[in-house]
Formats: sequence, C-alpha cells, structure tokens
Amino acid sequence: MSRFTSPDFLRQAGGKHVRAEPPPVVDLAQPSIARLRSFHLKGKDHFEGDRELATRADQAAPGFQEIVLGEHAFLQRAVRYLTEEVGIRQFLQFGAGLPAPGDPHELVPEGRVVYATDDPMVLAHHRALLRGGGNTLAVEGGLTEPGRVLRDPETRRFLDLDRPVGLLLSGAVEHVSDDEDPAGHISALREGLAPGSHLALSHYCRPDPEQFPRDALRATRLQDILVEHLGSGWWRSRREIEACFDGWEILSPGVLEVQRWRTLPVAPPVPGCYQMPRRNRRLILGGLARI
Repeated sequence: MSRFTSPDFLRQAGGKHVRAEPPPVVDLAQPSIARLRSFHLKGKDHFEGDRELATRADQAAPGFQEIVLGEHAFLQRAVRYLTEEVGIRQFLQFGAGLPAPGDPHELVPEGRVVYATDDPMVLAHHRALLRGGGNTLAVEGGLTEPGRVLRDPETRRFLDLDRPVGLLLSGAVEHVSDDEDPAGHISALREGLAPGSHLALSHYCRPDPEQFPRDALRATRLQDILVEHLGSGWWRSRREIEACFDGWEILSPGVLEVQRWRTLPVAPPVPGCYQMPRRNRRLILGGLARI
C-alpha cells in the first residue's frame, strides 16, 4: 500500500446517530460533492454514481484523491494554527462535507464550530450525529447566502460575532461559479465578522499553461469532468484565487501550494500530517488571512 494512503484519522469511523426527521430525499443516481469527498476520505456515505465519478476523475488526472486529502490536511493544520497560535475558539465553515474523523470540531473540543451547508444530506447527517460535547451546530445555507447564515438565530446564539471567528472556506469556493461572484460573497462575510477574525481558504488551481502545461491540462480535464457531472468544480488561476483574499491581510507564508503551508512530518501520525505526492501539488493552493 502506498505511503500516501489516507491515514486512519481521516477514515470514517461511524458513530451513534439519531433518525433524521424527515429523512432527506437522495437521488442515488446523481453524484454529489459531499459523497465524492466521503469516498476519497475512505468514508462509507457514497453510492455507485459517486464511485463512478471518482473513477472518471482518476482516469482524467491520476491522483485526484491526493488533492482531496491534501486539502483536508491543510484545513486541519489551519484550524490547529488558529487555535494554538491565534487563540480562536469559534469557527464557521461553509461547504461542510459529511462528518468525518478529523473535522474541525474534533480538533477544537473546547471551542464551537458552525457548519453551514446547502446539501440536505450533509445537513441531516450533521444534525443527526450525536455530539457528546455539544460544540457543533449545523445550519442551512451556502457560500452564496452569507447574510442568511450570519443572521440565522441559531448561528448568533451559538457564536459570538462580536469576537474573532475562524472562517473556514476549504473545498467551498471552487463550487461557486464566476457568475455567482465568490469574491463578493467572501467580502460580505468579512464585513459581518469582528476585527481579529481569520480566513482559511483553499482552492483548486489551474497553473499557468505556458509555465506548467501538463499541470494546466490535468486541471482542465478535472474541471470538465466535475462540471459535467456535478455542475461545479472550477479550477481558477493563481490571480483569481488571490482575488478571493481582497480586503484581508494575507499571513505568512502567503498563498501557496497547500502541501507547503506549515507542513508537518508524517510521523507521528496527527491530523494534518498527510503529504501530497509531487504530481498534483500545483493543482491546489491555500492560505490564511485576517481582518
């Protein structure tokens, strides 16, 4: 088995659930972003359509799973940094996936995490999974509805928006089209958060085709596959990704390959230590910023 296989703490371990009322309507034939992510994190919440899409993506650009794992590890390192180095204890994540070991609330058991999603299945799973510590909340709303999430009474009850918040946008912005103005929605979120709040953002990247033609071709192939089957999943240029940070103060070491952002050694195995193989490292960038 490859040294890059997902470590155990990324695997879906299951848990105690209560029945969702009413249960969400799920189209088993239509793949979803959340279930595709669950498959790549070695979870159990996926169907044949999701697995077929994963195969198509890997055929188009071998190692797509590496990108998913690398993005998840970046998120884990970012949460760890914001907790230990900055002292932030409350987080708001957009584009939350299906619950999995190593999610932010597990890394900050003494803090609070609000998961915002517009996927009914993800919302039902987060609300049904019993959290012993009561440090999580799931609310309905996507990145294109920042005001709805910030004004939600449950969000305002759970988070103190007059104090710094860690805004987590990992695996979210690439699923918002240019026509939907992702940078504008991120700006709206910045306006609604207190000074001292931080942003952790990662995004699929299409490298400069003149400088890295093979990487750019893989990015184009992956975008074509995801947009065709999911309706979203855009690879953007470095300049377009950096525009998502407009109005924020980008922190050292800047916006760069997620694998290079505060890399951890592979041993001992801890959340965030996964290391991406070199072949796909240019295909995802990330960074931290603050107000």
